[in-house]
Amino acid sequence: MLNEIKDVTQYERGKHRRWFHDDFFDLYTWETYDGQLIGFQLCYAKLGNERALRWSPEAGYNHEGVDAPEDKPGRAMSALMVADGAFDPNGIGARFENASIDLPERVKTFVLEKIRAYPQPI
Repeated sequence: MLNEIKDVTQYERGKHRRWFHDDFFDLYTWETYDGQLIGFQLCYAKLGNERALRWSPEAGYNHEGVDAPEDKPGRAMSALMVADGAFDPNGIGARFENASIDLPERVKTFVLEKIRAYPQPI
């Protein structure tokens, strides 16, 4: 189940960043100071072939692989985002829905709506 990490460092003026975490997911959300959700990044499969789905109104959707530095000595400690293939909105959506039981309803609904609306190839 996703739990909120408190006291998250805030990098962007005018936006409030939140972080929810469990063994499979990391969910970062951005919202205005009056509580309107304006974007998210959902990292998943953290212990395997980690991927990230990002959505913002400006950029739309991005689905990327996460190239983490843990196994690469001498590399900077920030993860790199790399091009990735297909996203499974049904599988990830179902797993997220189960993990998000304790999330604020507006956060859960917002992210689930975006996952389900992910554009599928024709």
